[in-house]
Amino acid sequence: MDRRELLGLAGAAAPLLAGLSPSELHAVSLRARSRAAAPRSDVFDARQRAIVDQFAELIMPATDTPGARAAGVIGFIEVIVGEYYRDEERAAFMRGIADADARSQSLFQKTFMECAEAQQTAVLTGMEAESRAMPRGSPQHFWSRIKGLAIYGYYQSEVGSREELRFEFMPGRYDGNAPLPVRPAQPAGGR
Repeated sequence: MDRRELLGLAGAAAPLLAGLSPSELHAVSLRARSRAAAPRSDVFDARQRAIVDQFAELIMPATDTPGARAAGVIGFIEVIVGEYYRDEERAAFMRGIADADARSQSLFQKTFMECAEAQQTAVLTGMEAESRAMPRGSPQHFWSRIKGLAIYGYYQSEVGSREELRFEFMPGRYDGNAPLPVRPAQPAGGR
């Protein structure tokens, strides 16, 4: 699956972020950019941060454009999990991270970060299969949360919006003194 196909899935992040106003989403993006380089020590420990960063990079890998790591998606996820998740949501997210290590140990006798990329992808593929098999109305699976956050965080980043989507804030040029066309006067009561 390439990034263009994933754009269709970007709507998966909407339920994760539905409670946030546009100004809050903008504030999250700004805080995430500033925190990408300086991790928040109160959200993830170093091991958890490395796992979440690797999840994001596997979901949005570097291709001809930078990936999630270069975009600082981990900072975005830390802001959402640390400041916007309720305690029970944060606890479920942390259990999801621990589950990745448990699956890796079970399948490959290594922690998630000790596994080769192909093995890590196998762990994530298993999570995705479980997530897809869940009946509608079930509590949100960890895979859905991390995938939605990674995709949304990537496309909200400067790297994702400018280099991948080629977004221009103000395309073209601005001319504040552009002449307006003059229309002939309409006769009264006429069209």
